[in-house]
Amino acid sequence: MTNINREVWRRIDNDAAVKKLLLEGLINISALARIIAKEHDLTKNLDAIISAIRRYEGNAEKKESLIKIYQLIKKAKFSTKTKLASVLFKKNSEVRKKLTQLYSKIDFDAGDTLRIFEVSKFIKIIIDENNVKLIEDTFNQREIMDLTNKLGEVSIDYNTDITKTSGIFAMLSNELAANNISIVDSMICYSEHIIIVDEKDLKKTFDIIFKLTQA
Repeated sequence: MTNINREVWRRIDNDAAVKKLLLEGLINISALARIIAKEHDLTKNLDAIISAIRRYEGNAEKKESLIKIYQLIKKAKFSTKTKLASVLFKKNSEVRKKLTQLYSKIDFDAGDTLRIFEVSKFIKIIIDENNVKLIEDTFNQREIMDLTNKLGEVSIDYNTDITKTSGIFAMLSNELAANNISIVDSMICYSEHIIIVDEKDLKKTFDIIFKLTQA
């Protein structure tokens, strides 16, 4: 029963449209249960699935969280950028030193872009395609592990700290994944959420996210 409950709740959490309709009491529970049972080969456990859905529907904490997320998205400001490139480096002291040099060459006043993503072993930057030559002039070929052009960015500014609001990242990521859009990179910093995708998917990405403001 516990495993079925966990699987059913995971399935609902990964579908923003179903989750919203369910928590608003606007979906047929039996029909949803049959869909989930068919998807996961659990047709013999239909009653258990229905029970799990009803527990989800009655979860006050989830309702409150969903309402808060939709309110934040509706009030957010959106912007997009095209013609971006990503550059992947192996993290070391020399790369970090050269990134400092690169930073001083970026014309932020003119609207140039420089996003820096750092993890334990790698550093990736997002930069305007017309500044790729700066990369080639600053770093040697051995230091550049990968360079990808034709990327786009959706920036969402919620105008409030969202780092303590759970579920926003998951909702947007799940919606994009459900529509076959791969996120190249993503980051949340205080009130702003940056999503990097392939440029050909940028309009679709924006439309999917913006549609959530109409929900």
